[in-house]
Amino acid sequence: MCAMTRSKVTETNLAQFSSALEKRWIGSLFRVEDARAVDARAKEYLHRLAKQGKVESIYWGWYYVPQDQKDIWDFLESDKGFKVLIKQTAASIWNGDFVHRNIYRLAVEDVSYKKAFESYGRKMDWILEVEYHQRIPYEYTQRDGLNIETQESNLVSCMGEWAFLDALATLYFRRHEISFPKLRKLARWKRVSGTSTRVWNTIQYSCNLFNQKTGKRIFNVRSSKLRPSELPELIEEAVDRVIEFA
Repeated sequence: MCAMTRSKVTETNLAQFSSALEKRWIGSLFRVEDARAVDARAKEYLHRLAKQGKVESIYWGWYYVPQDQKDIWDFLESDKGFKVLIKQTAASIWNGDFVHRNIYRLAVEDVSYKKAFESYGRKMDWILEVEYHQRIPYEYTQRDGLNIETQESNLVSCMGEWAFLDALATLYFRRHEISFPKLRKLARWKRVSGTSTRVWNTIQYSCNLFNQKTGKRIFNVRSSKLRPSELPELIEEAVDRVIEFA
């Protein structure tokens, strides 16, 4: 076979390979190993496509198929990698972005994917906090195609990290959906970071504050007190803000 014929075959194969990548991973990160399922010469073809601007080399062994995206949420929806939105990022979904934050927190189960995700995030000027776990320790559910920490788990996560406003906005606005027996089970043995105070006690305390300040029995919980510290003051400030803008 002459060199010209080999070149035409290669270009045809390259075009077919590129088309297959777009169908499978447009707008998503993927690794060379994934692309080898399309063609055994994936490594060679990816190198050539990167030079043509049809794929982007993101991290060692990871690539991205370009797609027009308005923001990080477009990427999160199109990206095929397994990830869970957690803590304040998940709270922003449950409470209607009551506290807008530009830091996005996620949990993943693949170290290599974590590094690729962070590398792409830096390129896009996104502020990411990506946690790696062999097994995701947060309860999560699917919503609009995304894996999101459940409301109960998220309340515990946020209260435990002093993100009281994020948590209490969810507690108030989603109070009719939240399972309080489940919430109690998750929060009972968790403690607010850096303190000996149990998260469940802070939630009970918050619920009673909502009842007192609205003059209604919104939450059916036992009364609870917190030891003198900065926690009661910060929680009360968060409750006041939620009520103010509710």
